[in-house]
Amino acid sequence: MASMETHQKTVGRPAPKEQCGIIADMMKKHGKMEAGQTWCLISSKWLETWIDYTGSKAFWQYRPEEDNSMSSAIVPGPIENSVLLEVKDSNEDKEEKNLPDGIVHLRMSAQEIQDFFFLPLPVWETLCGWYTGGPLIKRTTKMAGVITKRVKVDLHPVYVVLAPCKSSSENDIVKFDTAAVRPYPRDATLQKVLEDEAKRYKSASGTKAMNTEEGEQGTQKIDKMEEEDVGAADRKSAAEAASTPTKSEDKEEKNKEAAVRLWYREETRRTFPYEVGERVEACYRGEWYPGDLLHLADKDPHNRFVVLCDEDKDKKSKPTTKVKLIRREKLLPGEGEKIISWKPVNDMQLRVQLGDPNFSLVSNRVCKLMLETKKTDGTWVREIKVRDWRDFEVNDEIDCLDTENHWLAAQVLQVNNNRIYVTYIGYERDWNEWIDTNSERLAKAGTHCERKEFSRRMDYDDGDWRGGGGGYSGGGVRGSVGLRNLGNTCFMNSTLQCMNATPVLADFFVDGDYTSEINPDAYKSHGRIAREFGKLLKEMWDRRPHTVTPSRFKSAIGDYSDRFSGYQQQDSQELLAALLEGLHEDLNRVRKKPYDPNPVIGNGEDDEEKAELSWSKHRKREDSVIIDNIYGQIRSQVICPACNRASVKFDPCGILQLPFPNVDTKVQVVTLVRANPELPRRAYAVAVPKNGSVIDLHQELAKMAAGVNAKKLVSCEIYQSKVYKIFSPRHQLESIMANDKIYAFECPDLKEGKDRDNVIIAVNHKVSGGSSYYDQDFGTPFLLTLPLERRSSGASSASYDDDDEYISAEKAQRIIREKAMMHVENTNTAATSSSSEAAAPSRFKVMFKQGYDDFKEYKNGEKIQFGRSFEAALFWEKKDYYQPAGIKKDKSLQSSGGGSGGEVVTLEGCLRGFTKEELLSAGNEYKCDHCGHEGRGKKKTRLVAATEYPYHTVEAISIYEALSQQNRNVCGISP
Repeated sequence: MASMETHQKTVGRPAPKEQCGIIADMMKKHGKMEAGQTWCLISSKWLETWIDYTGSKAFWQYRPEEDNSMSSAIVPGPIENSVLLEVKDSNEDKEEKNLPDGIVHLRMSAQEIQDFFFLPLPVWETLCGWYTGGPLIKRTTKMAGVITKRVKVDLHPVYVVLAPCKSSSENDIVKFDTAAVRPYPRDATLQKVLEDEAKRYKSASGTKAMNTEEGEQGTQKIDKMEEEDVGAADRKSAAEAASTPTKSEDKEEKNKEAAVRLWYREETRRTFPYEVGERVEACYRGEWYPGDLLHLADKDPHNRFVVLCDEDKDKKSKPTTKVKLIRREKLLPGEGEKIISWKPVNDMQLRVQLGDPNFSLVSNRVCKLMLETKKTDGTWVREIKVRDWRDFEVNDEIDCLDTENHWLAAQVLQVNNNRIYVTYIGYERDWNEWIDTNSERLAKAGTHCERKEFSRRMDYDDGDWRGGGGGYSGGGVRGSVGLRNLGNTCFMNSTLQCMNATPVLADFFVDGDYTSEINPDAYKSHGRIAREFGKLLKEMWDRRPHTVTPSRFKSAIGDYSDRFSGYQQQDSQELLAALLEGLHEDLNRVRKKPYDPNPVIGNGEDDEEKAELSWSKHRKREDSVIIDNIYGQIRSQVICPACNRASVKFDPCGILQLPFPNVDTKVQVVTLVRANPELPRRAYAVAVPKNGSVIDLHQELAKMAAGVNAKKLVSCEIYQSKVYKIFSPRHQLESIMANDKIYAFECPDLKEGKDRDNVIIAVNHKVSGGSSYYDQDFGTPFLLTLPLERRSSGASSASYDDDDEYISAEKAQRIIREKAMMHVENTNTAATSSSSEAAAPSRFKVMFKQGYDDFKEYKNGEKIQFGRSFEAALFWEKKDYYQPAGIKKDKSLQSSGGGSGGEVVTLEGCLRGFTKEELLSAGNEYKCDHCGHEGRGKKKTRLVAATEYPYHTVEAISIYEALSQQNRNVCGISP
């Protein structure tokens, strides 16, 4: 046992405290992860055993118990990393087993912290020197992320195996078990591999020139090349030394200067052409039917063979069968034999990303190639035969004249005797067609069309390297692109834009991480949803400005769920649910789901244990990037009405459907005008009771604005530059609409009730030249108070009516002129050369109106009687003389959605409605497991954070705090 390890086994290994100090110092020196470094993976189980043994605190992800007794801790055995590796299938191809050391495939379901930790290479070497074990799992770091840049470890690289080319014979066996292994990220291309090998060749050649004893000649240089990466400064020289064998005679000069070339192995079966009249078997609906071959496929526009089946010969009409797949009844001598040949890697293959799931040169994340280097005399080991450009092969690029008489770049998809099947690069598949090989519509690539340099991306529209269905739409922020509507599919586009703006998902798909986790045996879609969604996001984050047509994704999600197969309007939330379900199934790391018929049910006393157990059971069946970042748990509690016993379940949840609460508050936008002209006007978004009064509005506004007395405020509605209504303090707020223009004026002299000795009047702005009531108003009116005078001072104020109240015209005009100066912006000089002149009293006249009379200017000595219909106005000589004061926006407008006003519906309110206790409805009775009573129990729901971390429930009032915590998942809300 490890705990019984003897002293002899630990000779040379420091004591636990010394180990702790050594590793701590090394982590301080090498523990900062940066791009371009090499880090190692180590089993979490082993490392936690070592941490408990030494008491180390060098790893923030794990902390040992404080009371851990070092003397009783288990001494770690050899490092066991094999549990992290991918389990090979028993019927794996024999040749795949004969690969060199260094190819280590990490298990897809392995997760950081849960299964492994990252260690700097020196720390791994130190621990491995103390405890032995392995295997070594090295991974490189890189910069990743399109929304948030971060350093990331490339867990699932593609291994390029390079065997040296030693002979020109096709029959010589190339051994890969001793070949060089180069790990590359999935977004790398073979062009990068070629440039790296050219750099190594150049480095090895330079070293050899300085020291002739080092290395061997020609093809053995690959075994002596250094493992260092290619530097950016040497990229140009590396590109000049690299070459890919080309089929074009125009590039022979380039190949003469090349130093390295790549070849790939192609396995084919020997075939012989069919002849009319021979016996064949036709494949029709999965069944094989013998018969006679009547016509070859090149005679049919759809490339189908015509066969007269034996069972149809006795029929009068003798119907024929048209199929695309036939086989001979008896194979000819040599037919079906395996033919192995080596072909040069072409230009198109150099541009394909290694992680492209459709790349035929990569199998199980391994790309086996043969590397050829020039001999010492400057010649190549293998000879490339230059063929005529009309000797077509699949993937050849040509220029083609389409049916509308336009020369376009095209690519050969199929070759059938004297015809080729071409596709026009950048166009839909509907334009693909068969063309005779001798047709004048074909021309050598580049003779009629310019080829633009591009890197093959996993573009969206056609699922291949041709451009997607996007078009240029001008500049913009990368990732912020438009999606074309396909009928009434705005519901789909809005959901896709939300998913695209979720950093963790965008980074995962745009970086190509999804390609290594696709489950081809996934339920229903077999990985198609993930592939098309990944291609779509890749296209949306392309560096060129464009718009995207998500037709391929629309087809995929329609096939997955019939509800979205048409082009009618649908529900965005339902699409989101289907998309998350499809992505999860396609990316589920669990290939064989274990069956567990026993649900986890608690009684409310051991929630932490039950929640963790329930989540653990769920993760054993469902484990994907969607579960990692979107899903959480819901705690459902039902209380039995008979025995009062609680039954608690924890269910996984990815989308939370919240009820719309009954809103009892509203937001009203109010502009506050202070009595002090030095204080600016400011617009506030005030939350008030829906059934409250103006008094409540004033009280809430006084809380938001410092130094404001709610009793000194007067509010009014302004409509078309005129005071439409002055509100009484008890005016009900429910009659005020959200878009009404409400102003609150501070009136220090305001008095209410029996002690009232002033009156509130509204002052509008008009243009001189008319005195009618119907003259057009402009600007922003204001409110003020005028002192009252009464006809008899002996009577009580309660006996007066409005007709007994008056003020001298001279006094009223003076007060209004002074107040008008406060409500005009004194810093604007657009109208006049002098800022004071713009607001000077000489620029406007103060006029009054009583009853149905027109406005008039009162003379000194006259008295203005306040009746029930009284108005005042400023008549300006010119509109330009009026310069209104500016309005500043309070920060409350931002939190209320820009100040649109209306009823207050918050996430907190929705969550409170979701989590409140309710009585189960009739027909949905609960049967108690304890007492057996069946009735309408009380149900209460809570949200629970993901339980890989310390368990806690999330109350509605603290939802925002829970969302801000890192590594927390709250169901229904994606980060």
